[in-house]
Amino acid sequence: MKESINQLVSEYEAGKITRRGLLGAIALLTAPKHLQAQSSLFRARSLNHVNVRVADLSRSEAFYNDVLGLPPVREVVGAGYALDFPSGGFISLCPLSSSTCGVKPDAQRGDIDHFAVGIDNFNADRVVAELRNAGYDQLRNANTSVFVADPDGTMVQLSSAGYDYGL
Repeated sequence: MKESINQLVSEYEAGKITRRGLLGAIALLTAPKHLQAQSSLFRARSLNHVNVRVADLSRSEAFYNDVLGLPPVREVVGAGYALDFPSGGFISLCPLSSSTCGVKPDAQRGDIDHFAVGIDNFNADRVVAELRNAGYDQLRNANTSVFVADPDGTMVQLSSAGYDYGL
């Protein structure tokens, strides 16, 4: 646990996570054992983002602004656009017109292309090795994150709990 807290503090000091993110992660690390997953490969700490494929970026942005009060979109990695939540995390709007936005090869409008989860002590090579050892073979190592397919083919992106996706 000490290693995890030191890593979180380092990420906070480097500006990679917010104070709120730091405090939330420490609270989860110190939560009683009965509140923590008992037999999983990794411990999820945050839902970083959900990537949604959209046909019309402006129309989708207006919907999320009107219904949820989210701020205007900002550009993120690739051709994606983020709608930020005040407490962290975001919805990524990924235009269907872009072949480089998202990981799903045959995306349709409204698809959840993937979602990203922050985990404890992230190290891409270790995560890939543990997933392969556990029998998961639909993997992609992107160095700052690892993608793994769930049983229905939905891609789950694993990264550090405080990872900011270069934003």
